Amino acid sequence: MTNMIHLVDGEIGGVGKSMWSCLLVEYNNKYDFLYTLIDGDAGNPNVQQRYPESAKVITLAEDEENFEADIIFETALQAPVIVNLPARVSSIIDGWIETAGLLTASFKEKSGIDVCKWFLCSGRADSIEMFLESVNRFQGRLKHILVRNFGVCKDWSHLSSHKNLNKLLEEHSILVVDLPKLSALERRLLDTNKSLSLTGALSHPSFHLLNQQRMYTFLENTCDAIEATRIFNQAPYRPNLKSENRSRSVVVQDIKKQPSDEAVLDTGEGEGEGNA
Repeated sequence: MTNMIHLVDGEIGGVGKSMWSCLLVEYNNKYDFLYTLIDGDAGNPNVQQRYPESAKVITLAEDEENFEADIIFETALQAPVIVNLPARVSSIIDGWIETAGLLTASFKEKSGIDVCKWFLCSGRADSIEMFLESVNRFQGRLKHILVRNFGVCKDWSHLSSHKNLNKLLEEHSILVVDLPKLSALERRLLDTNKSLSLTGALSHPSFHLLNQQRMYTFLENTCDAIEATRIFNQAPYRPNLKSENRSRSVVVQDIKKQPSDEAVLDTGEGEGEGNA
C-alpha cells in the first residue's frame, strides 16, 4: 500500500489552493479515507482552522532552522497527507523533493510513499508558465494534475491554442479537472465563519436553505471531479469505521487530457479567488 503526499500548489496567492485543500479533505471524509492534513501556511492556517481535528501546521521557509518539510514525509509514513502550500514556496518544496530523492523508484519502494501535485491555475499567463516550469522540472517523475479555477477565470478556451501546454499534457498524460465557481454570497458566509467546514455549512444557521443547496451542489460536483481522477482508488480507509459511503462506484467517467472545454470533466461552473 502506497501513501500519497498530495501537494496543493499554485505558487501565487488567490488561485484557490486553500479551497482545493478543503475540498480534498471533504472528499476523503466522505469516503472515510485515512489522511492527515498539513497546513504549510503558518502565517494564515485557514485550512487548519476549518479542520483542526485532523491537521498539523508547519513552517516552510528557505532557512534550514525554520524549514519543516520533513514533517510532511514523516507524517506520510503513517497515512496519506494533504498539504496546503502557501504562495512562493514551490521552488523550495521542489528542491526538497529532489534533494531527498523522494521520487526515485528505490526510495519509493523502501518508504511506501509517492507524491502528486494538484496545481491550481488562474488561467493567466504567469500561472500557466509556473505550471509548465513545474512539469518541465520533473519530466514525468512527479504526477501533476492541472486544476482550472473557474472562480478566477470564466473562459479557458485560450488554452486550446497553447502549444507548449498541450504538448506537455499529452506527453505526460496530465489530468485536467475543474474547480467550480462558488457564488459570492456563499464565499462571504464562509469568510465570516472561518472555523466552519464546508459540510458544516450545510446545516449552519448563517446558511439559509438556498445557500445550503448551492453549497451541496458545489461539493457534489467537485467530489465527482476528484473521483474521476482515480487518484484515490487505492487510498486506505480509516480503521474501525463502518460507513455506507465506502460502497463507491467502481466505474467512473474517463477524464481527458486536453485543456479545451470539451476535454475535461464538466463539473458545472468554476471557482477561484473566492475559492481561494
